Amino acid sequence: MIDDYAKARKQGMRQVREAFGRGNYPYLPALDDMVGSEAITKATMVGTIDIPADLIVGTVTKARSNMFSNGFLPIAEPGSEFAIKWAALYESQLNEGIRDPAVVYEYLQRFYVLEGNKRVSVLRWLDNPVITAVVMRVAPNDVDETTATLYDEFLAFYRVAPLYGFFFSKPGSFAQMAHLLGHTLDEPWPQHDVHRLDVAFKLFSSSFAKRGGEMLKISDADAFLAYLKGYASSDPLTTVADEMDERVRTAWYELVVAAQPAPIDYVEQPPADKQGVIPQIKDIVRSAKPLRVAFIYDRSPETSGWIALHERGRLDLERRLGDEVETTAFALRADDASFADAVKAAVADESDLIVTCSPRQFEQTRRAAVTNPDYRFINCSINLSSGVVRTFYARMYEAKFVMGALAASMSENHRIGYLAFSPIYGSVSEINAFALGAALVDRQATVYLRWLSTEGIDWERELAEEGVDIIAGRDHPDPMNPDAPFGLYRMLPDGRRERIATPVWDWGRYYELIVRSIRKDTWEKDAEVHRDKALNYWWGMSSGVVRVETEECLSAQQHRLVELLSRDIADGRLVPFSGVLTDQHGVGSLPESPQGLSDERIASMRWLNENVVGRLPKSWELTQGGRDDVEASGVLSQDTDAEG
Repeated sequence: MIDDYAKARKQGMRQVREAFGRGNYPYLPALDDMVGSEAITKATMVGTIDIPADLIVGTVTKARSNMFSNGFLPIAEPGSEFAIKWAALYESQLNEGIRDPAVVYEYLQRFYVLEGNKRVSVLRWLDNPVITAVVMRVAPNDVDETTATLYDEFLAFYRVAPLYGFFFSKPGSFAQMAHLLGHTLDEPWPQHDVHRLDVAFKLFSSSFAKRGGEMLKISDADAFLAYLKGYASSDPLTTVADEMDERVRTAWYELVVAAQPAPIDYVEQPPADKQGVIPQIKDIVRSAKPLRVAFIYDRSPETSGWIALHERGRLDLERRLGDEVETTAFALRADDASFADAVKAAVADESDLIVTCSPRQFEQTRRAAVTNPDYRFINCSINLSSGVVRTFYARMYEAKFVMGALAASMSENHRIGYLAFSPIYGSVSEINAFALGAALVDRQATVYLRWLSTEGIDWERELAEEGVDIIAGRDHPDPMNPDAPFGLYRMLPDGRRERIATPVWDWGRYYELIVRSIRKDTWEKDAEVHRDKALNYWWGMSSGVVRVETEECLSAQQHRLVELLSRDIADGRLVPFSGVLTDQHGVGSLPESPQGLSDERIASMRWLNENVVGRLPKSWELTQGGRDDVEASGVLSQDTDAEG
């Protein structure tokens, strides 16, 4: 057995040299150096359990730490008392098995040995995956807020599914994982489900490592969460290694994108439409087979104004391209089963592009794209990232800037109302752009913000009490309430509403540009240019997908104001989010460049401009529809933004 000790020591000494070479500490870290003895004395008992061997990383005190490499292998001289005892334990393990549990302290999901260092070393040398130990838990001590939050969330997870080793980097990940697996962090999970998660995570980690996951600089847990999002609807907890290997291969690009610090590339302009002779001939050849586009709606155009806009865009696409395109539409596909049926039908029809029109459909679209890798999927949303689903949205904040300026030119008391529906990505930038446009024309302009998705709101009364008679309402008509106002309008003394201007989402133009990009192979080229990133098309006035339509009631000067501002924005001479930007708290900041704020900062805004009166609502204040929006694509977190 001394020969076996010598082999283990040789490997341990190699680990020491490698650690020195990388500038790392070569021995076992001591917990009391990290948290102090007082914190250790306050530890709470967890119990006697089997713990993952690879999470045992140190000792409680320094007394024995330099007898082991940082991989828990022995490095004491052969023939020493330590070596003889280690060899005896090794022989005992081979002949009888080590029965006595070690005593360890757990700190932030890692374990430090108080009693049984040699037992742990022997079992690590023999590649035992788990080690029985009496575990005591040490509370976090002097850690940053994110680490403390993540550990609190781990404790909530451990109470319902007692597993170690999930090292997430973003708060809320444990709750997301539970939700994707059909559970919560409130009720204990069935033991069968806990076991399947344990096995599936180990298989995933192994497969992830084999494919070079270490190079992605993302934790196994973060990568596993991205994997779950792609396979949540098809029993992601497979316990078959070959099946897990295939799933990781299929979902690999999702994991690559999830590993990026800034995962989204925003494309501000559609590809140039060059009309040379050769491209025209190619287009004629390609047009022999119509390009098939399937639209999957979660609601009906008869009940949703948003879906009605996209349905109008689909029909306009057919009008614009004629025989070059064939489209089909599937309405009322909100639930997973009907959505999957629509995807199945679109795939059977060999659709060249599958379009989903709501952020609420993003996760469904992602799952469909992972399991149908040979098909193109695109979802109408902003600031959501996927390696297999492209997203698209319109830079409506450009139009809102123009409308804010127009509203300020008409308000006699400097007071303007603004109605937003729910606080999702993109909506806050539209509010702020409107406020900045108003301030451009009138430095005293004040924007009174109200949220249509908040419970019990009486916005008409509230705005009337504020003396507001110029209001920016919904962006589009409401099919369920045709008399409801939309666009920018004025409240007249007799109670009638006079529309002033309307923001236009020209989805027909947008879809035409996307289809032409597929025809001209630009779709595939975009994937090469933006390799390893999620791709978000975010086009605006310069591409003709957004504009402001004015009514005849305006004066010639006001028509001219809208025309000039729109032209300057389209030409890039006017940038809404440029110069010093100041929030409601008086905090000012400058954009990164003269071109204004980055697309990422615009899309993910959570602050309101200094001339806005109002706030972002709490999630518990929202209607169910508002909460659904926020859950899919919100600037608020329903898990952390609770009442009180």
